Amino acid sequence: MARVNTIVIVGGGTAGWVTAHQFLNKTNDDVKVVVISTPEKPIIGVGESTTGRFNDLITLKNCVTGLDEKEFLKETESTFKLGIKHTDWKDIGHSFWSPLGDNYYNDEKYPHEDYDNFRIYHVADNLDYDKTFQSQLMAQNRLHFKNDENVLDTKYPPVAYHLDTYKVGQYLKRKALESDRCSWINGELHSTQLDNKGFLSSVRCSTKEDKNLKVSGDLYIDCTGFARELIDTCYQNSFISYDHNLLVNRAITFNIENEEDKPIRNYTHAWAQKYGWLWEIPTQTRLGCGYVFDDRHTTPENAHDEIEKVLGKKIDIQKDISFKTGRMKKFWIRNVLSTGLSSGFIEPLEATSIHATIIQITHFIENYYKQDLPVNNQLLVDKYNNEMGEMWDHIRDFISLHYCNARKDTSFWKDQGELWRVPNRLQNLLGMWEDRMPRTIDYISDKNNNFYHIGNSLMYHILIGMKVLTPTVAKQELIDYNLFYTTKRKYQKMTEELQNDMKNFVTTNEYYKSL
Repeated sequence: MARVNTIVIVGGGTAGWVTAHQFLNKTNDDVKVVVISTPEKPIIGVGESTTGRFNDLITLKNCVTGLDEKEFLKETESTFKLGIKHTDWKDIGHSFWSPLGDNYYNDEKYPHEDYDNFRIYHVADNLDYDKTFQSQLMAQNRLHFKNDENVLDTKYPPVAYHLDTYKVGQYLKRKALESDRCSWINGELHSTQLDNKGFLSSVRCSTKEDKNLKVSGDLYIDCTGFARELIDTCYQNSFISYDHNLLVNRAITFNIENEEDKPIRNYTHAWAQKYGWLWEIPTQTRLGCGYVFDDRHTTPENAHDEIEKVLGKKIDIQKDISFKTGRMKKFWIRNVLSTGLSSGFIEPLEATSIHATIIQITHFIENYYKQDLPVNNQLLVDKYNNEMGEMWDHIRDFISLHYCNARKDTSFWKDQGELWRVPNRLQNLLGMWEDRMPRTIDYISDKNNNFYHIGNSLMYHILIGMKVLTPTVAKQELIDYNLFYTTKRKYQKMTEELQNDMKNFVTTNEYYKSL
């Protein structure tokens, strides 16, 4: 056992400060948190989107760090994200919605409570998933607040946020440091010290006042990004590449200022291009954009020219980022834990980076953390590492699904679409679904163990949008359960009622002006 009195987080940014809040909010009052990082550069941050797990952080009940959603939105110029619009993935000119969560509850619980006859009906009648409450909010740029009340409606859907990463990092940093349990060292890590049992006993960093400042803790969290200065440098670890599954390996980023007469979108736009895809992430003042591509199929210069032609305007590139897709083999070694980019990275599609950061720390605190931390119990350490490896692999499979049955008009799309690039687990799922529609049980051995929240509804949105599933199989399955016509009637009634109800919800621009 190791008594945890001080948690040292090495690395700031969104990952570092999110991790600080997690431990401050979910550990005993006598546990101190120390963050070591250099100040973030005061530039306009890269546009980044999140999943509902970030909303869980901001709206946490009994939050001791004082996070407040309205304050957060106002101070960081963040916006609500209700989902993603995918354009030109299946074919050029085709688009589809992927609402965030958009959970469906089978009231009849037949043939069982998880049976998603509603989405299966969309497959059976070859319908786009665009008439649901959340899809309609996205299509009309409206939010989940009633016009006359400015309060959450009872149909409150799962939401996430679009972020300016610099402003969000500064907000999270300020709120964390308001706690007397949290301190910040403005310094840069330059060395580490292990004890005779291989545990990390201290780190040394360079500050303005001390070029060799020693910082000791009981639990260390690696938030140093791709450098992985603790989880990889201190210990024998290995990187498991996803390069053979996912080709994109580079991104150029830029911003576009909002036009006054244009609505602020409440969705991320993932727009497929010749050699990858373009993200457009709206904050209250601008679009944070990036072209994610494979530099073995095109050059950054050609990618820049391609996007200017597509957008019809000149763009100034902020960053040119190369990355490798994959994950570490181990995420917890002795008294060191990794999260964020230190653990792994899958391309930016579906906002999996911040999602994985929050899930990793949440899962650790809720299921493994004790103030007397069992660092010597290798069975527990191995179990956590196996679960994290499974989480990353399953996210990879989810992202890979976006490229199944996709367009074939360029060398990139032909190469990415090769069958051998589809991970084995996903190939097996697709094979099963040729004769039977997806079930919750297909993704996990125990439905209550899906702690990483990549499940049936999100998979269905991509399967429906990319036209992967077979309508005749879906229709026959519903007929066999005597559910086809009853589900059809419910769908028609829902769409009629929803059409009349939409005008009662505020537009995005109206809401942000009211903050």
